[in-house]
Amino acid sequence: MSHGAAQPVPLLARAGSALSGRVRPPGDKSISHRSLILGLLAIGETRIEGLLEGDDVLRTAAACRALGAAVHRDGEGLWRVQGVGVGGLREPAAVLDFGNAGTGSRLMMGVAGSHPVTTTFDGDASLRKRPMRRILDPLVKMGVTVVSEAEGGRVPLTLRGPRETIPIVYETPVASAQIKSAVLLAGLNSPGATTVIETEASRDHTERMLTGFGAKLEVGEENGETVIAIHGEADLHPMDVTVPGDPSSAAFFMVAATLVPGSDLTILNVGLNPTRAGLLAVLRQMGADIEEIAAREVGGEPVADLRVRHAPLSGIEVDPAIAPAMIDEFPVLFVAAALASGTTRTSGLEELRVKESDRLATMAAALTLAGARVEEHEDGLTIHGTGGDPLAGTPQGADGATRLDHRTAMSMAPAGRPSPAGGGVRAVRAGEGAASPPPLRPRNTGPPKDATAPVAPAATAEASSEETAPTPESPAADSAEAAPEAPADVAAATPAIEETMAAPLEAADGAVIIRRGDTLWRISRRVYGRGVRYSTIYLANQEQIRDPDMIWPGQIFSVPDETEEGEKADMSTVSDQLAPAETTR
Repeated sequence: MSHGAAQPVPLLARAGSALSGRVRPPGDKSISHRSLILGLLAIGETRIEGLLEGDDVLRTAAACRALGAAVHRDGEGLWRVQGVGVGGLREPAAVLDFGNAGTGSRLMMGVAGSHPVTTTFDGDASLRKRPMRRILDPLVKMGVTVVSEAEGGRVPLTLRGPRETIPIVYETPVASAQIKSAVLLAGLNSPGATTVIETEASRDHTERMLTGFGAKLEVGEENGETVIAIHGEADLHPMDVTVPGDPSSAAFFMVAATLVPGSDLTILNVGLNPTRAGLLAVLRQMGADIEEIAAREVGGEPVADLRVRHAPLSGIEVDPAIAPAMIDEFPVLFVAAALASGTTRTSGLEELRVKESDRLATMAAALTLAGARVEEHEDGLTIHGTGGDPLAGTPQGADGATRLDHRTAMSMAPAGRPSPAGGGVRAVRAGEGAASPPPLRPRNTGPPKDATAPVAPAATAEASSEETAPTPESPAADSAEAAPEAPADVAAATPAIEETMAAPLEAADGAVIIRRGDTLWRISRRVYGRGVRYSTIYLANQEQIRDPDMIWPGQIFSVPDETEEGEKADMSTVSDQLAPAETTR
């Protein structure tokens, strides 16, 4: 935390009255991300109702704008996306900062990586700890170049898309909707069929929504494995999307109403996709009283209202096969187990160690501090329940650490509801301070096969994340023209860039490098649908040189003096005025 920043206020959950009435959870986050992304890739206007307006989803909306879509908010949860079509993405002028959005960043890597643009991804301290190599590995097989990455395949990282994405057959190493979705989304812009094989089923929101947007998708089963094939070079049409209520958000109310005596709560419009309904099945197995009312289908997704009444719970052995269908709900299940009769054992949950926090360790520590008996294992927790008695509560003056993980904080709230009036459970967001950013490491930076020679080796000097990922407060994040003074190692790389300017330049993907004074601009021209889109990236020698190795011998152009320097909204006017430059500085 920076000096002078406000200290976080602990969340205190203590005994209260029974839960009754009706509650409507916010829109499903997974579907909200996908509705924006597929709206970007459709040609025409997609209208979305019930969009979750949390920071994660808003970061995805901002990324869609940066990649060329017009994104508008018409009211609470009501959004419109004017898409550019598959193949029509614009190269973003700045880093795509996804904050804490793991889903948005990983899915967008598949989208942007499959287009001939260069894109840098970054996020907050929590996202920078999360593994991305599981996404990068299949994308590299599809022809994507990982220009640079933080240690361990983490953000900040830069991807450069190929001229033509290669269709592949890929077997996911773990049950992960994010890996599957990234590959399928990349497959939209590749010729032929891209196939994903899952040994264990994961959330199928992407498949459902791709079908709704008009993609040609085939889903089958071979030897007990799920096989999904998508046909590329797709023309997606826009659609009206109604986002159901988020089952992960409904989970906290389900557990709270189950635990607090006298509760009778109805949770409205809950998405009950079979790949997301694992918690409902496990709670019922433990003895929960949850009734589905008015079951229906909304936008291709099963939905119902849930009536939840207080019921005593019994500990069980949770089948690890159900983990993919409730991976985000395990933290609140641990709370239910802590107040059940008997012992609950969970296993096969290694994935929880690489979420926003190590959720096994974080929840074990928070529950133990509140008075629960918990044993932590490498792949799960064993929890000895109180038999329905409330937890003793967090000791006076102590706070359970959430490690910047919202699910930990929200899960501990139901833990405090049955607590004694004088007790309660306290949690605080620990670890908010800005972590030291990981270094950026070059990867796969060799020239493409059709390139004749790279820039001088000095230009590939390792750069810090500050050079590759300016913060929202830094001038470079807002405007290329307001670039800060070059850091020392960028300045050291500048002579290599300057030296290559003595010879004609052209980007490997056919884009041209234009020069005005000592400023370089890279302009890509992409024909799509009914028009032409131009995109740029600023390469001035006084700005952070994100990707100097992408420049190869070819052709330099100069922008005429009357052209506005830094014009980026529509580069067609610049393109019309391009003229060969002198080959000497």
